[in-house]
Amino acid sequence: MFDPIVFDNLKVVVEGEIYDLDLSGQVSVTNREDFVDLAQFTRTYRISFQQHFCCTASLTLSTDLDNIHAELTPSRVEKPGCTVYIHFQLKKQKPFEEAEFQNIQEMCERIWGTTRVVKQRITHEVGGSEYENNIEVTFNRFIYEDQVGDLIEMIDYMLQTTDQLKVLYDKS
Repeated sequence: MFDPIVFDNLKVVVEGEIYDLDLSGQVSVTNREDFVDLAQFTRTYRISFQQHFCCTASLTLSTDLDNIHAELTPSRVEKPGCTVYIHFQLKKQKPFEEAEFQNIQEMCERIWGTTRVVKQRITHEVGGSEYENNIEVTFNRFIYEDQVGDLIEMIDYMLQTTDQLKVLYDKS
């Protein structure tokens, strides 16, 4: 047995919240990944779910050697934390239009706030019939163990975002 670090504690909360939503039928967990990179000594956890058929939402929690070392070395004054990334993957059978990008950007800023960085990246396989808008919401700060409530709130925002993406999808 090992002593869990901040990353482990936050991961358990995220996993529990999303699996509770899965058990209640609100979402369907589609993937879960838990990586340890021994070359860079990083940890990454990603859990993905669908609330509506048109999009997949993912929450990624990550930590690195500096944050792990800060926690395991009592003499260090740095507070250990994790980074959080939120992703949405919206798929369509026809190309996205410029107005759709703007609507998605405005919707994300309305839900997540204007201090968050929202990026959209379109992918399309040549010869394929599907277009993907990969939307990423990033934060300019670490999440610390005493901010676990923020993680739970992020999951609520993820649900609001998938609801709004479905509305936009249904209009197109």
